[in-house]
Amino acid sequence: MTNPNNISSIDRNKIHTIAINVTPNAFLGLAKQNMTCPQAVKELVDNGIAAGNPGEKAMIQLILLPDSDGHMRIAVADWGKGMDLGNMTNALQLGSLPTSDCRLNEHGFGLNNALASLTGGTCEWSIQSRKGSGPVLKVEGPFNTSMSVVEQDDFDLPYGLTLTRPNPSTVIIVRVSMSYAQTLQRRDSHCSNLSTLQSWLLEHLGVAYRGYLEQDAVTGDVGAKIIVTAGGEDKLVRPIHVPMENTQTVILTVCLGGVVVPVVYTWGVLSKCMRDTALDGHPTRYYYQGNVATQGVDIRLGKRVIANSMLCEIWPKNDGGPGQRHPGLNDFVGEIRIPELPRGVLSTLNNKTGINLADEGWQIVFNELAGYPPEKAEYKTAERKLTEAWYNTLKVSSPSGSVSAEQTVWPTGTRIDIVREDRGSLELYEMKVGKAEPLHLYQLKMYWDGMILAGKQPTEAILLAKESRSTMYQMAALMNEMNPPDFLNGTPSAPYNFKIVLHKEKNLSA
Repeated sequence: MTNPNNISSIDRNKIHTIAINVTPNAFLGLAKQNMTCPQAVKELVDNGIAAGNPGEKAMIQLILLPDSDGHMRIAVADWGKGMDLGNMTNALQLGSLPTSDCRLNEHGFGLNNALASLTGGTCEWSIQSRKGSGPVLKVEGPFNTSMSVVEQDDFDLPYGLTLTRPNPSTVIIVRVSMSYAQTLQRRDSHCSNLSTLQSWLLEHLGVAYRGYLEQDAVTGDVGAKIIVTAGGEDKLVRPIHVPMENTQTVILTVCLGGVVVPVVYTWGVLSKCMRDTALDGHPTRYYYQGNVATQGVDIRLGKRVIANSMLCEIWPKNDGGPGQRHPGLNDFVGEIRIPELPRGVLSTLNNKTGINLADEGWQIVFNELAGYPPEKAEYKTAERKLTEAWYNTLKVSSPSGSVSAEQTVWPTGTRIDIVREDRGSLELYEMKVGKAEPLHLYQLKMYWDGMILAGKQPTEAILLAKESRSTMYQMAALMNEMNPPDFLNGTPSAPYNFKIVLHKEKNLSA
């Protein structure tokens, strides 16, 4: 912490003393509140977005910097309103009064929560901020009952810190233990490489701030630009949406805070294809993993996702007890969108690690959602319904033919979704509720070859999918040029005939 006694008599910087309204032990306590590194970092990003100038896109840069002795440094810079001495004095108090109407400044604990958690309550941190054309104010921690704020002519950017734009309004730098920084990752990952940590942070921010990062449907503008820098490489945070397909949506009308608002609930089946390209062409590794921990729905309040993988809290047991997660729900994902509401309505916990279940507003919302509980094995259920719909259509259109479901081939009993035999044709169908994938075409090849070995000649093998990339059609064409197997008696079989057909072409609504 800056020591006034070390400032030369010819130094013209002014020094101000801020009295902190709690003891240092309070901040040591805050450091033990079970906030993870991404949760603490998002508190600082919330502040940066909330400090944005009216009518301007918020700009935030996070920089990961190397350090020694099992530590690293995280810097967060923004180009918003900045702070004067009064703002900084207020911000450093525990439970300070919010200085804007933005819900991102909900409790007045955010800055203190973040600094205490990131530093473990003992490592150093610094805040530098300038409001308008005023001086740069700098304060350094750890927290104490009295903090010195020094006026500077300009920002001091140590540790080789470089920003993508000049003239920031606020720069916060914290020293973080590497073990704490590793909570950016799943528990089975303990990498300390900054570029790897950068990719995990991009995922956390892309999910939490997708409402700010996505383009407005009318103006085409985005609400914020967030950059994460590591090893001198800047990477733009892209919005990461819930990767789901075969979706359903209901709009519920709910009275909250004396105002009737629409609550939009969309749910569906986890799309592994979307998930595996969600992070700027790469798979997510923290969210939407198709496992018990990540099943459930996100809650988005305004433009901020405030909770992820919500399930038991929304749909408890019939007796009112807490619900249970189940592997049969691993492919269940969704999103609840609630409009921006005044501060105090649908509150979160003081450290924003979850929603405040004691808030009766949340119970009102959850009561409305009670009529839409998730189904186990959602993906299999959707494919079964799709298969049944197409099976019934084929039965009607082939009164003189034969239509069978799950016909088996190969000694393993491999099942074909639908087989139709009619007027000399033998059609094989693979039914998919989502996108056509290479594996699906190879499943058709397995079916075709199995039929040949059984002495039957297919005429078509059709992949019925909701959508398909152009490269999949190219793949089907290349597979049609491959040599099929001969019949067991040595007689050559007919060429392959693989096709991709979309649901809409057959008036299927899956």
